[in-house]
Amino acid sequence: MPTRSQIVNYVRSLIGTAEYPPGSNRNKITEAYGQHAPWCAMTTWYVYKHFGVDLRKEFTPMWAATTYGANEAKAKGLWRNGISGVKPGDLVYFKVPDGAPGWVNHTGIAVEKVPGGVRTIEGNTANVCAERVRLAYIVGYIDMTPYVTNPPTPQPAPPPFPGRAAFRIGRTHSAVTQLDRQLIRLGYTRKHDGDGYQAGPRFTKWTRENVKAFQTAQGWTGADADGYPGPETWRRLFTAPTPKR
Repeated sequence: MPTRSQIVNYVRSLIGTAEYPPGSNRNKITEAYGQHAPWCAMTTWYVYKHFGVDLRKEFTPMWAATTYGANEAKAKGLWRNGISGVKPGDLVYFKVPDGAPGWVNHTGIAVEKVPGGVRTIEGNTANVCAERVRLAYIVGYIDMTPYVTNPPTPQPAPPPFPGRAAFRIGRTHSAVTQLDRQLIRLGYTRKHDGDGYQAGPRFTKWTRENVKAFQTAQGWTGADADGYPGPETWRRLFTAPTPKR
């Protein structure tokens, strides 16, 4: 599935798309949809279809008719009145004057909220695809959360490996505090000696046992699971996902 930013970037690339000849409802969007008719909803279909999401299958074969798409969104529980909570990539619906009959008659893709309204990119607005700031005629929007994905949050890089000398039995070192915090995060809590536990950040036989248990869970055996952090153990302690409890 696409990200919201991918949706917005792609619909931006369509700005300026017009009808040839003017007034014919003919362009690459209506050609792809297979129907030469008012094409604001066809534009939203065209954008999502580019990323493999077919709104005619997900909602209704009559997607080009704004009322059909909006009604189906209501049936699916994805319709939201107004624009509170609207996000980039959501589909905003309007009731514009002199438009087609129906409780909604125009639509576009949200780019961002603005004071009192929303910035959209719309197909078939003055017969072109263009960016608009809408402060009126807004009826509601379709929350497209089920059809988009959010990119994973990049993990911060682990701190530099302090060297093996920091992890000798009985050695007091600030790196043991960092080590204990990660062991606690990952559920290795047999006993801890750093970060205020017992006398201070001291590497003991219990710390070693916790590290060894973590190394074993990573698939290491023998000398590779000796309980003493090396550069790879240190990296994995900071990047391994927290297990579900």
